[in-house]
Amino acid sequence: MTSFATLDQWIFGILLILSSLGIILTSKPVHASLCFLLTLLSLAALYLELSAQFIAVMQILIYAGAILVIFMFVIVLFQDVHQQIHKYQPQSKKAILVGAAAAFAAAFLFLGFHLTSLPTATQALPAEFGSAHSLGRLLYLDFFFPFEAVILIFLVAVVGALYIGRKER
Repeated sequence: MTSFATLDQWIFGILLILSSLGIILTSKPVHASLCFLLTLLSLAALYLELSAQFIAVMQILIYAGAILVIFMFVIVLFQDVHQQIHKYQPQSKKAILVGAAAAFAAAFLFLGFHLTSLPTATQALPAEFGSAHSLGRLLYLDFFFPFEAVILIFLVAVVGALYIGRKER
């Protein structure tokens, strides 16, 4: 039986958690976007550690590339709205930190109790797991209609964002 995780998986996991906390704890949207980029890159590194090279590359290309660029455009377009929202002060950072710590402790205890009762893996993953061929077969044969529904939702979201962000002439 192999060990639970290697040292670099622990490092990338801790980096993933810290950068995720940076997303929600920072007050500036650009800093939150940079923390989000670090989160996505850490997740891609974990995918590489798990021998899912195609998923790691798609994580970087689609999320870190395209989605993050869209986030930056939204931040730039709605900078005035952010300035108006920024006038309101948060209630209490101490209460938010205590609530986050309690939620983290509850999640840690919940996962700790349930992970110990999980059965161990009895068979190895197939050699083609995470490859472009197996992912393409799943997307275009087994899950064709849900995949197309997601594409349609993304298309509607992009058209809606363009409509909302357009300037009146």
